[in-house]
Amino acid sequence: MLVRMSEHNTQNELHTQIQYRLIEKLTESERRYRELVESLREIVFECDRQSHLTFINQAWTEVLGYSVEDSKGRKLEDFIDQSDTAAWQSALQQQADCTLELRFADLQGSRLWLELSIRFGSHDRLSGSLIDITERKRAATSLKQTNEELETRVQERTNALVQTNHELTRTLKQLKKAQIQLIQQEKMSGLGQLVAGIAHEINNPVNFIHGNIGYIQDYVKDLLDLLRHYQDYYPEPVSEIQAEIKRIDLDFLQTDLLKILASIKTGGSRIHEIVKSLRIFARLDEAELKFVDIHHGLDSALTILNHRLKAHPDRAGIQIVKHYGDIPPIECYASLLNQVFINVLANAIDALEPFSKKCLFENGSLDVSQITIRTALLNDARVQIEISDNGSGIPLELQERIFEPFFTTKSVGKGTGMGMSISYQIVTERHNGRLKCLSSPEEGTTFLIQIPVQQPADIPR
Repeated sequence: MLVRMSEHNTQNELHTQIQYRLIEKLTESERRYRELVESLREIVFECDRQSHLTFINQAWTEVLGYSVEDSKGRKLEDFIDQSDTAAWQSALQQQADCTLELRFADLQGSRLWLELSIRFGSHDRLSGSLIDITERKRAATSLKQTNEELETRVQERTNALVQTNHELTRTLKQLKKAQIQLIQQEKMSGLGQLVAGIAHEINNPVNFIHGNIGYIQDYVKDLLDLLRHYQDYYPEPVSEIQAEIKRIDLDFLQTDLLKILASIKTGGSRIHEIVKSLRIFARLDEAELKFVDIHHGLDSALTILNHRLKAHPDRAGIQIVKHYGDIPPIECYASLLNQVFINVLANAIDALEPFSKKCLFENGSLDVSQITIRTALLNDARVQIEISDNGSGIPLELQERIFEPFFTTKSVGKGTGMGMSISYQIVTERHNGRLKCLSSPEEGTTFLIQIPVQQPADIPR
């Protein structure tokens, strides 16, 4: 019995000694690991899935200046620049190993660029490292500035070459200007005759239909009233008539027939308005200077472009906001001025169409695309027409060329670069007025048209 107890005690002592040795080895291993981690120049950290810091090495203090003990328990995002916290939150939600470049605020309030590498473990912890890349970022910025300076020098030399060819360019512009004037004259003459002819041919049958639809409505109403009287006095017709009433769905027919006639009348009125707008646009009877109401010209231009303002399956609609002022009739070439309105409004629609498509695809159908038209009288001598859109605007370098002949930013086949140049000549040369383009990136574009109420005697006629 005593021998067994002695053997048992010996085994316990041996087991205890083994445990102590294992603990000593683990402690030594952990000490070496921590010394290795603390000696690293890059920041090593560990945090929970809510980004609370549970471990940071001494490099944290060396790079950012914060005390390790004071930083433990705080969220890592507390040290990230506010503009970059969304990227960190996204990484936490995706729970996928990744590398990010984020800005951190150090203890002195400076912003440092750190490359963050994170690794999600199988438990409720994640680990990672932070490397200071501020100098690399500064070098990239410096390189970009150098490239910009080189581009500026190249541009300056290019401008010098352009300046040496100024006389040739001016001659070419004069030639293009003469070509545009000839094309414009032929275009407006042919377009006006075509529009007037179509309007005349459509107007006669439309007037016939529109004039008789009222009589048809009265006749149908009388017939339906007579039918109702028959139903009141003969509520139980023979079986053949009952079967026919059921086959044609008489109650629905009576209701829908009146609706169809009302729709036809509305459609006829719409066609009548379109024809009227076409005739106003053509203005063949007003080829000379004449006092006209420019609001009629603006409305006719909107009617002609109405199909481009409506919503389509691939883009949202464009809203028209009108603020017409109290202005008198102005002396002008009505058909030419209407062409200016068409060109400027079409330009605004072209600028808004990509924006409308983007809104539709990203947010569903939105009515954010808008064209605003304002008219006002300036000093009792000039009228101003302001046509604005809320699109993406025109870059400054393009604004300076927008009225150049044949200059266009549209793709081949979608624009000739003549519309705004022609409009500029019509306003400035034919009407002694001004045409300006005001635009800022992301704030839309405004075209200002100013025309005298009465043309001076020396204006080209």
